Amino acid sequence: MEEKMTFEQANKLLDETVGKLEDESLSLADSMALYAKACELLSYCVGELDAYKGQITDIHKRIVEQRGEEDV
Repeated sequence: MEEKMTFEQANKLLDETVGKLEDESLSLADSMALYAKACELLSYCVGELDAYKGQITDIHKRIVEQRGEEDV
């Protein structure tokens, strides 16, 4: 992916790509190209989710530390 897109844009494009892959009239070459695109988009989306998960974990740890509580 050349340009930076939002998670929402990538997820929508992934859904559209998967929908295109369901077309049984696609040639093998077209199917492979769409599959590669879908894999790239999925990897991007998972990376974005992982990054946000890390941020949420960091925020939670700071809150727990500020309150002097044990991590739950």
